[in-house]
Amino acid sequence: MRVAIPELDPSALYDVTVEDGHFSSVRAVAERDGNDADTPELWPGFVEAHAHLALPANFDDSLDDPRISALQYLYHGITHVTDLFGFPLVKDGWEQGKRELGLPWPEVVHCGYAATATKDIDGHYGHGVEFPAPVFMLSVQDDLDTVLAANKARGATFLKVMYTEGAEQPESSKRFSRLPGNLLAHVPRVAAEHGLKAVIDCNTRDEVMQAYAFGFRIFAHPVRDVGLSAADWQTLEGARFVSTLSGLRPMIMEREDFLREYRRPGFRETQDLSNLDFVSKIEEPFGIQYEVQETRTAALVNMRDNSLAALERGALLIGTDCGNTGAFHGDALKGELDLLAGDDLGKPGLREALLRTATTTARGFFDELSGREPATDLIAEGSPATFNLIDPAAAGQPLSQLPRATYVRGTAVDRTALVRAIQELRSTPTRGKVTV
Repeated sequence: MRVAIPELDPSALYDVTVEDGHFSSVRAVAERDGNDADTPELWPGFVEAHAHLALPANFDDSLDDPRISALQYLYHGITHVTDLFGFPLVKDGWEQGKRELGLPWPEVVHCGYAATATKDIDGHYGHGVEFPAPVFMLSVQDDLDTVLAANKARGATFLKVMYTEGAEQPESSKRFSRLPGNLLAHVPRVAAEHGLKAVIDCNTRDEVMQAYAFGFRIFAHPVRDVGLSAADWQTLEGARFVSTLSGLRPMIMEREDFLREYRRPGFRETQDLSNLDFVSKIEEPFGIQYEVQETRTAALVNMRDNSLAALERGALLIGTDCGNTGAFHGDALKGELDLLAGDDLGKPGLREALLRTATTTARGFFDELSGREPATDLIAEGSPATFNLIDPAAAGQPLSQLPRATYVRGTAVDRTALVRAIQELRSTPTRGKVTV
């Protein structure tokens, strides 16, 4: 196939061949015309850097079968998924689909059960206990060894810590308890002793700064309450942040916003269409109903600004917080790219930086959390041929446009077969839903 490969040389065209699931030849053959709107670009598979496979994205609080979630991801060209609210039974279902359906399949890495604080003296529970999947509770340092050993026994390869009071803006009310500092300080060290990385949920600058001082370097969200200063970024040397705009944005969306965004290619083919019926009846945003419209709107502005600042510094990971209501598996990642690009998609280098971050960079993150050496030379002779063919910039398509084609280890993904498999699962007595 004749393709452009911006990762290797944006000025060249390549002839690429695939044999036995691997790239057998990647050879530069011509100069690339920047105005060429026909020759596709070859990029590694997309990677979702922050998913919640055990949380119900649907507006009726129903949880899709994990086999459906896997098919939804693959439909959109997402070949690797990082589950930051792990639930071993979900991973079991995911792997069952891989064995039984005979289709190309995305990979998943998970954290077992997330860990959070117990109830504080004011009656606030730790962030995470409000969700319909179990979390481990941390009260004293000795709990850490128990939690980490239990998670490892369930196949977890990293730890997710829920650490936030739930505040999004200065002086906004506290909604959750958070782990005390004298306990949090031990978490990165003890996790490392178990051979695990630690990922932490934070909302505010103060929370991030404290967690960073204790040794955390992977933050599941960008800072929400303020725009980080140059001095802040200097202090946070080596920290990485996951974007997650898509997980919060449904809180402030109008009916028309939902209907417009859910017209993205592939939504009707892969999602539960009862979600469209639900959002068509929304009269005012949830943010207005819950009296948080202004704080959440401001939080999203700060999150995007801080995400783009992280992108410039090589500190961004792109993930969606999908599993939150209205942030759907597969679909949300493509929307996340559009939210990050905003009206600036034509800014020199931004499109390529976002695509690189959602593919090559995020794949390194996935491998790191899997406990294996990050894959290098994802597009090279001898490497597994897992990739997307994407319209070039000259074609003028938004980043949420579906890939022209997706390959997993050399096998082309048949989207028609994926849709048929999803429909078959939804036609069962459970309607493709599970309870965990």
